[in-house]
Amino acid sequence: MSYERTDNAASASEVPQPSQRMVDMIEALPELHTPHRRRKLVLVIGVILAILDLCCLPITYYYALNFDTNLSLQDVFAVITGVYGFLSFIHYGFQSIKLFLNRYAYKYRPVGWTRWGMLEFLQVNVLIAITPVEIELIIGTAFSNPIVRLCAMPSPTICFYNGFLFCGSAILTQLRRPLPFNMSSAEKGTPWRPALFAFVEDAGAIEGQGGVEYRKQTMKRYEGIGLLVIAIVSTVLIMVLTENVSFGIGWGLPWAWSASLALVTVVFVKKSIREEKAEWRAKEAVGV
Repeated sequence: MSYERTDNAASASEVPQPSQRMVDMIEALPELHTPHRRRKLVLVIGVILAILDLCCLPITYYYALNFDTNLSLQDVFAVITGVYGFLSFIHYGFQSIKLFLNRYAYKYRPVGWTRWGMLEFLQVNVLIAITPVEIELIIGTAFSNPIVRLCAMPSPTICFYNGFLFCGSAILTQLRRPLPFNMSSAEKGTPWRPALFAFVEDAGAIEGQGGVEYRKQTMKRYEGIGLLVIAIVSTVLIMVLTENVSFGIGWGLPWAWSASLALVTVVFVKKSIREEKAEWRAKEAVGV
């Protein structure tokens, strides 16, 4: 009997134990914050208002005031530029307050941030992207006879900016270049990450109210060609079509393109999440 126990003990000792690396690999898949039903409704309403504010209203005002009233073209653009982005800028201000005020900042600011008055990656890029748009509108409406083609460029300009940003960050990510600044929760000096990744983190933390915990889980889980294509197509159409047609194309086509890509993205992301969960379950089964 003693020999049998010794053999069993020896056999047990020979059974390979899972390494720490294997334990880390089969750690449960970090769950991301999912907005509740009421918050989802608020987000849907917000998207609709943004589309109205940045796309539908400028187009409606241009054609309605230009063809159904006696207003001069300069007055028409005075109305358009006066209301353009009004709701979006108010929303931007409220989101910035959540990052600035101490009573909110600890919930929503990027992981590891302690300084007051710092903007996340998405907020900074909104400011950068809107600057050339405002310059275009100012120059285009400065003359008594507004430059309609230039005033039709805001949406393509935003597509150009985001397209170059996404493609450039993707290339730097593949090259493993270090970040020269904090990209939201990714610290300076760490490898580059896709700009879209930071956008998703920031939007989920504030818009989706996932807060700092959402940022942490997103960091654990860790394409812009389409934007450049539609920006180029829109710009070409603006230059070759008549002014009245080009204005509608410039303001509307990028948004129509974005809506179609958004639908495709939803389907693709849901499919990818199912595949990701299946892969993690397979790792857990191997660990068992």
